[in-house]
Amino acid sequence: MKPSAVHPPAVAAVWTAALVSAFLGAAILYDASPGINWVLWVASAAAALIVARKLSGLAVDRPVLILVAWAMLLASAAAFTANEFKHVLVFLSVGMLFGLAVIITGTRAWSSLSFWLLPTVPVLAPLRVWTATVREAATAPRAVSSTRAQPVLRGLLLTVPLVFILVALLRNADPTFAWAWAGIANILPDWISGRAVFFLVVLSLTLGANSIAARQSEARLPVAFPWRATLGMTEQRMVLIAVTAVLWLFVILQVSYLFGSPPAAVGSGVTFAEYARQGFAELSVAVTLVGGVILVLEATRPKEAVTGGRPSLVHLELAALVALEIVLLSAFRRVVLYEEAYGFTEDRLFAQAYMIGIALALLALGLEVWRGSVSIAFGRRAAVIGLSILTLLLFWNYEAWIINRNIDRALQSGKFDFSYARRLSPDGAPTLIARRREIGSIVGDSLELSLKCRTATGGRRWFEWNRAADAADRALGTITTVVCPAGNRLSWKR
Repeated sequence: MKPSAVHPPAVAAVWTAALVSAFLGAAILYDASPGINWVLWVASAAAALIVARKLSGLAVDRPVLILVAWAMLLASAAAFTANEFKHVLVFLSVGMLFGLAVIITGTRAWSSLSFWLLPTVPVLAPLRVWTATVREAATAPRAVSSTRAQPVLRGLLLTVPLVFILVALLRNADPTFAWAWAGIANILPDWISGRAVFFLVVLSLTLGANSIAARQSEARLPVAFPWRATLGMTEQRMVLIAVTAVLWLFVILQVSYLFGSPPAAVGSGVTFAEYARQGFAELSVAVTLVGGVILVLEATRPKEAVTGGRPSLVHLELAALVALEIVLLSAFRRVVLYEEAYGFTEDRLFAQAYMIGIALALLALGLEVWRGSVSIAFGRRAAVIGLSILTLLLFWNYEAWIINRNIDRALQSGKFDFSYARRLSPDGAPTLIARRREIGSIVGDSLELSLKCRTATGGRRWFEWNRAADAADRALGTITTVVCPAGNRLSWKR
């Protein structure tokens, strides 16, 4: 499908919005710490897409609005954490959402989107964006050569140098002009070097995305692979019976252990109490594997199964899904027992978050199976579940929660893993500093000895505001037992 013709005013809008967004990105993102600058730039890029599309006389479709709105929400999380891993997740998730928004431009119904669009985003979105950028740059001379554009271009060529000359002449006569000229003089060399390259890279992305928004009136979704494999009814029934039998045997054994002593693992040296705290990773993998098997069986089910033996297969799948939920509950309980015995960590928390996500996805899959077939709506629901859990983790200061729980546990058991707590990001610093003396002077002294004085680099610029980083700096400032020389301050980094 050829891109639709763009209205004349939108050509200028595409370039202007792209240049503004790229300039803003180069000004507040390049060589800057993560803060509110991330959400400011993402909002500017989203606004550029919407403006380019509206000025082209095209409707801004709801799926695109949902994706860019969620991208802005995730980008704002960068200002609430100093965890570098979270920043990486924000960067990747925002890129995926914007890439998906580019691919589905022109799609009017959310129901037409499939989960299988996600794997295409890392390749297809950059390809389409840079192709559109090249096309837009190639057609720019023809747009500039128009009768209406020529006066504007000549006016810019005359106005911009004249403004620079006037500011240079007046800088010695007025302090405001002197301040403005000093700012330009400080910024300009930086813009000529790495910042200019960054500006061009961002421009290549925003220009292509705006061009697609302005020119693409109809959706250009990737074409699904037409080939479809099938697996016979007998094979499907055998797989489901075997899987369901193994799962329910495991469930029955777990229930039986509540009423009697389990058999000992001869020669293993491992007690059942230890078994109860272990195996949650294996159970999670097993549940994921069986859920994938059910999806594959649904996708490869022959058409005659719709009216033939499908009811028996549905009953087996539902029985397997119920067993999977119980197995997940057992895995979740094992993590809880493991935390009570050995403490709370990020890995164990992530495992619990994964289990909750899989449990909700399996529930959505069960509803699809109950209704008769697994539709493309299941993929969207699973993606929304995963993205929702990711959003909660990005905004939640789980490191402070982990430290609090471990300190509460230490007050009962006397055991506290200081080395692990010290390895956490600055998100957990205020909590650990505030409660360092509650579990004995050893932890407090060890924390203070682990802090180092580093050269103060100056305060954050306004667009680098980060609540977690500010809270960590304030907490470090409350430590008076470690005195740093002039020009230095305490740092959480080891």
